[in-house]
Amino acid sequence: MKFIVFIFMLYISFSSYLFSDEIIDCSQFDKLSAKYIECKSKNLKTTLNESQKKIKFETEKKIKKSGIKEKIKKSGIKEKLIKFKNSKTGFDFFKKDDNWR
Repeated sequence: MKFIVFIFMLYISFSSYLFSDEIIDCSQFDKLSAKYIECKSKNLKTTLNESQKKIKFETEKKIKKSGIKEKIKKSGIKEKLIKFKNSKTGFDFFKKDDNWR
């Protein structure tokens, strides 16, 4: 039982290290080693995630400011998109109503 608890504690300690969102100093590794490449890829992933969050936040702020959601609701494009998605052929999409034929 102690062995299972020990393994669990090791997993928790290493998982926090592996999933951390910090930029690691890669200069400690040799530039031709696999550890260096792994370090660089983790740093790239971290910076991309940070920039993605920033862009997402700014875009949501612009959407709220411009009122695009209300314009989309008024235009009826959502219903047209659902109709297009549910149509099997182009003929089904361009029908005006079910009794058209």
